[in-house]
Amino acid sequence: MSDRERETGELGEHNVRAVRTGHGANCWSVGSVIDTLFATAVVGSAVFAAVLAALKKEAPTVVGVPGESTAAKAPPGDGS
Repeated sequence: MSDRERETGELGEHNVRAVRTGHGANCWSVGSVIDTLFATAVVGSAVFAAVLAALKKEAPTVVGVPGESTAAKAPPGDGS
């Protein structure tokens, strides 16, 4: 019998503090932080892609009359 087998054979219920159920419940807390960051990145990317898709569908808007410059509309003496 190896040292490892002997060590694990000596473990019993009195060595367990708590058992939690659910996804990643018995994982290290850094793992939970990484899961949360990954989920946030996925949701953020989806929102970003949706915003870009919505902006791409918008047609360009021309303001003013074509061929007329803004300098022609400026009041006299205002060109400092």
